[in-house]
Amino acid sequence: MALHCTVHCDDILKAVGAQQNITNKKGNMAILSNLLLEATGNQLTCTGTDLEIGLKQTIPAEVIEEGSITLPAKKLFELARESGGADITLKEQDNAWVEIEAGPSRYRLAGMNAEEFPQFPSYDEEALVSLDSEVLAEMIDKTSFSIAMDKESVFSLTAALLQKHEEEEKFFLKMITSDGHRLTTMNREVDPGLRKLEIGPSTLIPRRGIQEIRKFCENRDSFLFGVEEKQIVLQGEQSLLIVRLMKGDFPDFATVIQNIAQDNQVEIHRVRFLEALKRMNLFSEDIFHAIKISLAENSITLNSQHAEFGSATDSFAVQYAGNDVELAFNCRFFIETMQVMEGDVIRAAIKDEKSPCMISSEQDDGFLSVIMPMKL
Repeated sequence: MALHCTVHCDDILKAVGAQQNITNKKGNMAILSNLLLEATGNQLTCTGTDLEIGLKQTIPAEVIEEGSITLPAKKLFELARESGGADITLKEQDNAWVEIEAGPSRYRLAGMNAEEFPQFPSYDEEALVSLDSEVLAEMIDKTSFSIAMDKESVFSLTAALLQKHEEEEKFFLKMITSDGHRLTTMNREVDPGLRKLEIGPSTLIPRRGIQEIRKFCENRDSFLFGVEEKQIVLQGEQSLLIVRLMKGDFPDFATVIQNIAQDNQVEIHRVRFLEALKRMNLFSEDIFHAIKISLAENSITLNSQHAEFGSATDSFAVQYAGNDVELAFNCRFFIETMQVMEGDVIRAAIKDEKSPCMISSEQDDGFLSVIMPMKL
């Protein structure tokens, strides 16, 4: 049957726009740049996939004739964005061409047969549980910045590790990320009903999947959530997102945290520290962003130097009663950590110039960051 339907321009623009990061990925299969459009009943379903991430969205439609076709996602998005009318009509022609009427304009867009589109992954709908979107969104916001880039030699660090655990009859989800130079964890208490989630010891969600999951969390209070052996599933009223999990083992982060001495601590006003870090970063070298941190009794001094532009220094009061110590860190790592944290005061555990710095806050329950030092 030949697809023929009319949809609101805003609806298809939103649906196709959400697919752009998935379908614009360069690959060997040309059809992966297309969206599968299926008109049935009174709706149009738009499906995109790159074989690692799949997103299916349903929008209201006036269906004149049921059918399915695939069209270039980027061109369809551009067409809908520039449309001068309130509605868009799609009518399939011979040889997978589609005639498109949008406002005063008429187009002919070359498509591909729906039979060539990859099959969308199946999943166990009975195993899904309800999850507040705010929970997953916060976990991602507070950890995603320290996911390793794709060039990282330890491939599993290019993903976020998802775990579950129980403490004193309370149930928690935890997300952990690391790029080898820093480690970030976020622990959130969730409804005990999520115990049924089959989260294994190496549930690794790839960077791109994390980005799509974060977007899925927007503009909705909750959704159905599931974790299977090879994929993670998020189901909303009109949307379905499936992300293939990465194979591999995440480094033993728990041992790293346990081995950090916490008897030498400094309490710092977070915003004051962040402002100073941003100023120091103006005079740090572009590659390593190195700054020197000097701690003395109730005082901290930050210093940075740039071979071409000069240097910068900033000192202010803190709560510190330990020995004098000088350390070097990547300034950008501290800035990104301070930006996602909450609360007025942060606590940093620092043993010596060779030891990692552990950062937490009583006002940001569940968050923990570990930053490795640099050589002075």
